[in-house]
Order: sequence, then C-alpha cells, then structure tokens
Amino acid sequence: MYTTRITVTALAISVTLAGCGSEEGPTTSSPAEPSTTDSSTPLRDTASPLEGSWRTNPVSAAESEATLRRYGLSKYIARFRPLSPLAGNAVLTLEIGRDWDLTVKSNGKPPQNVDFDADYTVYGNKVDKIHATGSATYRWTVDGDTLTLEWLKSTEPEYRGIPDEVFSRVLYMTAEFTRQS
Repeated sequence: MYTTRITVTALAISVTLAGCGSEEGPTTSSPAEPSTTDSSTPLRDTASPLEGSWRTNPVSAAESEATLRRYGLSKYIARFRPLSPLAGNAVLTLEIGRDWDLTVKSNGKPPQNVDFDADYTVYGNKVDKIHATGSATYRWTVDGDTLTLEWLKSTEPEYRGIPDEVFSRVLYMTAEFTRQS
C-alpha cells in the first residue's frame, strides 16, 4: 500500500509540474450528481455525493447467501461460509473520503477492517476501488441518504478459490447503505 501511495503521489506531482506555466486559468467544478452515462473524467478532485460515512442495517448470513443465489454464485456458498466476515447480524460501515474503508461489526464484537486503505476514482456513476493487487468497479447511485452499489467487474485475484465478485456482491450489494455524515 505504501508503494501505491508513493506512485500516486509521484504521478500527482508529475501532473502538477506538467501544468506549470500554462496560460489557461483554473477550472472549477461543483459536486457532481451521479450521471446515467459513463464519463471518462475522474471526479476525485471534486467532492462527490459518494463521499461520506455510510452504514447498513444488520445483515445476516442468510441474506448474504440469498445475494449469491440471486447473482448465480450459489456454487461458492459452502466455501464462502467459513471466510465470511458476516457472522450473526453484521452492520457494515463504509467510509469514503481520503480512502475507501469498510468495517464490519457483528455479535457485539469490535469493528473489523474488511476492505480498507483502498484508493478510489469516481467516473460519473462508476467508481474504481483500487488495491495494490487489483481493482473492482461498481456502479453507484445516491438517492437522498441511500447509497446503492452494483458490482461490474474486478481484476482482484481469487482468494482461496473464491472470486472477488463473491466478496464484492456480499459486502456491497446485500444491503443498501444509509448516510451517517
């Protein structure tokens, strides 16, 4: 992760230096609402409605398994059960700001980091969640105080023979997230 941040920082410095001496004035933009079309311009430099603190209602293992069945991934349920961070009724908290952090709190235990310290880039109504090992792309919508994520693709490697799609759909698509701040 440290190497990724150095690379991102070096890239940002390079882009900044390349723009020095430009005769064009600064451009400003206001926070963008998610669009229904794809945009090739990242929104990371401007505030996005995606940023903030989001939380689900309690999610059960049965609900997460129903999610896998709904998306044709039932063949992974038996292998996923012992690895699932959703023991009992779990509340997921997603913090999107400086980076992307997902924690899970279940059965009165302290919150557990599950998907954390990820970089992210917003493109219109899509977001890439980026780790050193790969990335996952989601379509997102914010309707009032409700965030909905839809898994689109991933370059993350399998974990113990289970594709990243399984983890992504369970963690981000079993329940909607409600804005906390």
